Amino acid sequence: MRAEAGFTLVEVILAAGIMIILCIGTLTVFSHAVVVNRGNNMRSQAQSALQAEAEYYRSLKFVPVGTDAAMTAGTYTRPNRTSADGTVFTVSVVITNKPLTDGTASTEANCTLKEIQIIVQPLNTQTGWLASMNTNLTIQRVRAN
Repeated sequence: MRAEAGFTLVEVILAAGIMIILCIGTLTVFSHAVVVNRGNNMRSQAQSALQAEAEYYRSLKFVPVGTDAAMTAGTYTRPNRTSADGTVFTVSVVITNKPLTDGTASTEANCTLKEIQIIVQPLNTQTGWLASMNTNLTIQRVRAN
């Protein structure tokens, strides 16, 4: 009698079924990783736009005489910022005059501390968990002498 080497049809089908199950699991992990990477990229681009706005407000003069008009308290919509990958972000800014040390309200003339809140959002509506992505930063500026 001749000895036959190889696998039976049942063994081959069972091995193929196991491989298909493993591949489906791996593809699920990869598709989740793509979604997470997209969100992290969007967040990184938003932080880049936010940093550019923060540098703009840090560069403005806040002195007793000759303070830049852009430092006036109020709510502003700034020009859109485009990130390195071409994503466009809307920028809104809220500037608040903080009260004086004795608790009285400050005016533009006697204000010594301003709080600047910068909010950056993607211009195009995002889907899923990125739909409510807001990136914001609050900085405080002390008037120079």
